[in-house]
Amino acid sequence: MGQLVGAFCTSHIAFSSQGVEDKAKRVIDGFREIGRRLKVARPDVLIIASSEHGPSLLPLGPQPPFTVGIGDTIETYGEMSIPKVRIPGHQQFARAFIQAAREAGFDIASIEDLRADHGIALPLLLALPEHSIPIVPLIININAPDIMPTPRRCYQLGRVLRRLIDARPQGERVAVMGTGGLSHWVGVPEMGRVNEDFDRRFLDLLASGRGAEAAEWSPEQILKEAGNGGQEIRTWIFVAGIVGEASGEVLYYEPIPQWLTGMGALSFPCA
Repeated sequence: MGQLVGAFCTSHIAFSSQGVEDKAKRVIDGFREIGRRLKVARPDVLIIASSEHGPSLLPLGPQPPFTVGIGDTIETYGEMSIPKVRIPGHQQFARAFIQAAREAGFDIASIEDLRADHGIALPLLLALPEHSIPIVPLIININAPDIMPTPRRCYQLGRVLRRLIDARPQGERVAVMGTGGLSHWVGVPEMGRVNEDFDRRFLDLLASGRGAEAAEWSPEQILKEAGNGGQEIRTWIFVAGIVGEASGEVLYYEPIPQWLTGMGALSFPCA
């Protein structure tokens, strides 16, 4: 059977450190700590779940609830001064994931030419600047309210992935990462607000192995307490579905209104 060797959740932006030097350092140190733990874990493949901000899933559609990148390589899009690089993909695992999800009742889109925006690129390049681990990108849609998957559905898809990992060939080492959040409001009057109370409650739930409770939150509740950008916590709930009731470690939490976002990261100890 395969082995889950690492599971992580992290916010996925970083801006200027001017005026927030200490907080920015803790954020960057958080990315680097994830990278250090990934190198120790030595995964053969990293599944990375994120939202998408327009370069591949255009605002006018199509907008599937879940999309898996199946390319042999994934190119970063290059916004926010992120370097344009090619990251190796893992087409065989990606197709196996799609098949397992289909058998479990999920309809998942695939895309071969995924242009990875900052949601995938920034955490990867800060944690693993040598981009040495093949990845399988999963895009969880938060941009189209009519088809946005519920948190419960994201958790259930995580359970599907965990069963697939356990059924993979003997010795295959798999890591997962969910990116996005925490609380933030984008393009609305509340932009710049950070709900520290919500962020800390969410981190506590996942760190104490109670991610299934967060999976029962409604999209309306998340929108009210964490903003439209806070809907990205679905990627963390997806990871919670993979690790089940395992406890985790909060690597850091920093509310940074200057970055418009509550920033945080979690790590789950795995075999």
